[in-house]
Amino acid sequence: MSVWRSPLFLSGFLIIVSLFLGSIIYSHFVPNEKQPVMQIRFDEQKQPIDSAPLAPFKEMPFGTDRFGVSILHKVIDGAKYTLGFAFLIAFARLFFGTLLGLILSQLPKPVLRISSKLFESFYYAPATIVAYLLIYPVLQIFTWSVPKEQQTIFSMMILILIAVPTVMVTVANETSKFLENEFISSVKVLGGGRIHKLRKHVLPYLKPRLSILYSQQLIATLLLAAHLGILQVFIGGTDFVTLDPLENNTVPVAMINEWSSMIGANYYQIRGDRWIVFAPLAGFAVTILALNFMVEAMKRQYLAKGAYTKRSRKVRKVKAPLQVKKLSQEQFDRIMKTGTDN
Repeated sequence: MSVWRSPLFLSGFLIIVSLFLGSIIYSHFVPNEKQPVMQIRFDEQKQPIDSAPLAPFKEMPFGTDRFGVSILHKVIDGAKYTLGFAFLIAFARLFFGTLLGLILSQLPKPVLRISSKLFESFYYAPATIVAYLLIYPVLQIFTWSVPKEQQTIFSMMILILIAVPTVMVTVANETSKFLENEFISSVKVLGGGRIHKLRKHVLPYLKPRLSILYSQQLIATLLLAAHLGILQVFIGGTDFVTLDPLENNTVPVAMINEWSSMIGANYYQIRGDRWIVFAPLAGFAVTILALNFMVEAMKRQYLAKGAYTKRSRKVRKVKAPLQVKKLSQEQFDRIMKTGTDN
């Protein structure tokens, strides 16, 4: 059965596609210039009763931020940035990791063993701390000298590079184990080169595993982005806004409505105005849950016992028909008397 027929996979896939495409369509009809803004809330008698950030109410179901912008608008608009960054980063991790992993698997076994042990340390390195130490100086300290586009590109490059070694080791180990099969030796004897083995045998074997690995990298990217957002490292670039010139109260502000940036920019308000971070957190939760649905469905489909071997057809054992021996009348009479035709 194809994975596309799995209700678990389809539900997760439809959620992801709906969030991404819905955000693009919504941003086309409601750009940031037309975003819902309400800095002061009035009652029926036109008397001010509240000011931004406004708690959720009928006109603003998820409330507003400190600038009076609708949280619902920002979450919907930011879905395309959050998911778009995750798609690109996860794909680049998988592409470069797979390419380097295939190259690494062709090296002599001692070199492969040493390299695997060396790069396996990245499994245990805290990715959030490493990314923070590398990205924070560019996005916070020297942000005044780095254009916003370069800030985004630099952040994405770091998020890609810190995960390539782990993907590379995973692909190299899987490929090395697969190449130990006996039929691979037969392919080599028949004249199949390394490129032929990789293209005709290894890549079809890795294809379902790479699909699972891609979804897992999407989840890892989203979690890492959320952690960096809390540390006020914004992937889409950072700017600073002065709330009170007299007190020199300057706070970092994200350049785009990306979910992790929304959490980090309003993290200090979480004690008083919790609704500001509820919506982006819900976006992360729903997206990661949908991706887990897809991963689980693919594991059931691809990694089940015997998923990569064709089931042998049951061959019916047909008994040979009895041969009828034509007897003469004398032989028949003899059998009836003696019990044998001899």
